[in-house]
Amino acid sequence: MARITVRRVHGWSALIAAPSLLFFALTGIFQIFGFHESHNGYVPAPIIEKLGELHKKQAFRAKPPRPGPPRAPGDNGPPRPQRRESTPVPTLLLRWFFALVSASLVVSTVLGVWIGLTQTRQKKLHYALLAAGTLIPVVLAML
Repeated sequence: MARITVRRVHGWSALIAAPSLLFFALTGIFQIFGFHESHNGYVPAPIIEKLGELHKKQAFRAKPPRPGPPRAPGDNGPPRPQRRESTPVPTLLLRWFFALVSASLVVSTVLGVWIGLTQTRQKKLHYALLAAGTLIPVVLAML
């Protein structure tokens, strides 16, 4: 009896948490590689920037624009791109490893949701839990 209860609680909590796990794993990849911030002439799509803010600060809004590099008086030309320092190889390898971990978490979560929705007699409850896990954070982020 205890085993069945533990399995059910595990399945229910996993279905509620799955949408957030997917969100944080995917936006984490954006964070690892800096896709959520402007640099070297790159400007992220507004949705990527907003998702990055939601990931980091739990607020669905774009960051205020940063001031550019200081300009000489009378310099009215286009803004100069900021230079980024080169990243050491161990740091790059660690970034790619964490990106692989994030991608693995996405695959594992999607498979877990599939199992949770197809290998049960409580389909309505499981779909309701998944919907709640999706809608609650979306609604709270929009407030």
